[in-house]
Amino acid sequence: MAPVREDTLAFHIDIQGLPAYSNRFAEAFGFYDGLAAVRDKEGWFHITFQGKAAYSARYLWCGNFQEELCSVKAKTGFYFHINRQGQTVYSQQYRYTGDFKENCAVVCNELGLHTHIDYQGNLTHGRWFLDLGVFHKGFARAKDEMGWFHINKSGQSLYKERYAAIEPFYNGVARVEKLNGTLMTIDNQGRKIAELRPALQKPWQQLSADMVGFWRTETIATAVRLQLFDFFPGTTLNIALKLKLPANTLERLLRALWELDLIHFQNDNWQLTEKGKWIAPQQQAFLAAAAIMWSDVNAENWKRLSEHIRAGSNQSHPLFKAVAPEDKLSLYHRAIDGYAAEDFSSLNIPVDWQAHQKIIGAGRTAKTWLEKLLQNNLHQTAILLGEEYVLKQVDINPAIASRYYLKAHNVLQPWPETADAIFLPKVLHYWPDPEAIKILTNARQALSGNGKIYLFEMLLSKEHPNGSLLDLNMLAESGGKLRFLADWENLLAKGHLKLQQIFTITPWLSLLMIVPI
Repeated sequence: MAPVREDTLAFHIDIQGLPAYSNRFAEAFGFYDGLAAVRDKEGWFHITFQGKAAYSARYLWCGNFQEELCSVKAKTGFYFHINRQGQTVYSQQYRYTGDFKENCAVVCNELGLHTHIDYQGNLTHGRWFLDLGVFHKGFARAKDEMGWFHINKSGQSLYKERYAAIEPFYNGVARVEKLNGTLMTIDNQGRKIAELRPALQKPWQQLSADMVGFWRTETIATAVRLQLFDFFPGTTLNIALKLKLPANTLERLLRALWELDLIHFQNDNWQLTEKGKWIAPQQQAFLAAAAIMWSDVNAENWKRLSEHIRAGSNQSHPLFKAVAPEDKLSLYHRAIDGYAAEDFSSLNIPVDWQAHQKIIGAGRTAKTWLEKLLQNNLHQTAILLGEEYVLKQVDINPAIASRYYLKAHNVLQPWPETADAIFLPKVLHYWPDPEAIKILTNARQALSGNGKIYLFEMLLSKEHPNGSLLDLNMLAESGGKLRFLADWENLLAKGHLKLQQIFTITPWLSLLMIVPI
């Protein structure tokens, strides 16, 4: 059989070129496992060799049958698999499902993470990845925050290296491209076989680019300080007149922003890219405020980093936010609040928050999350603890004002209230170990009943360097640090606490659920 189209009608012909049946469709595709996907005015479905519907259901889209099962998209917009009789083979629904191969299919959940399932819809290895391929001779392509690699049927990486692109193994050999553009072949243990192309950029060029990374920070911050992002689209002359700037130097700045993919030049006009729209309008955009914040940190704190490294001790120093003037503090808070809102906007956090009655949150990042909790759980009350500068310029929604309290307090001192849930989102990385232990100890003493501490942090790993620049920033900014899981377990033990459970929320954020010993 072969699918054909005659005018606006689609159908199948046999090997003699004759129509195989009398029915006609809007679209028709090839036969797989004895069934073909077609579309008519009622939707998508599958037909037999005789052109008859294999089942009564209709879908928004149908794939092809592979290994007796087929991926379909329901009218709800979700995907799942059906058998040859049109019956769903499991209860779960996904944002996307792929074909079965070697007894497994790729599925994608609402967070955009991927894993493999078996014929019954069970997770085969339970590991989730940013992207994923089907198995081919026992191995599949997978992608995490570091890049592409190969996994086995247990979901385990075959090697530690990560690549910009990889191909499936072909008789034990796979072609891969490194992040620097090097093209080579590897075996199924990740060992290099041959180099097909050298790096596209020489090591000294990469190093030179790294050395001038601050150019990017200061270019964006300069554009924000000039209020530039509020004047797009426009010509160079038009923007120069509005901002009372020389057109010749302004154009040089505009071209630098073009190189950073924040604006582009089209029809004699400068226009914001999708990336650039995150900085406009500047009075509302948290990343516009963040540009100033990171420029300030870069100018002051990082210049003293060598001193902090030479000191080699767990010693805290004042946060630049603590001594900032009111106008700068307002910018910093807008940046921190914006990061918090994005961090927690779509997280699938496996916590039964309704089980808690009273919550204490520490630090500015906790502000946004406490607001969300109170809006979703009308029985709860919450307290936000922090220094005076942390609590400045907090506007409380009137709908939750009767259940939301701000308390100026040094978290290194015993806490003034108790609660059955304590929320520490991205706050302890501002502190060296001695202060972190004090905060954890105070948090434990503030727990009531069978309360729990919820700690959100980025974990360092021995397997990759992710987070290491942020860790260095914390050393420069406050004397704080990011930590390995073993470091957290050590701190918890010193605070008479233990890790009950750990969840990976995103590649850059983990939840540590903590209880008293």
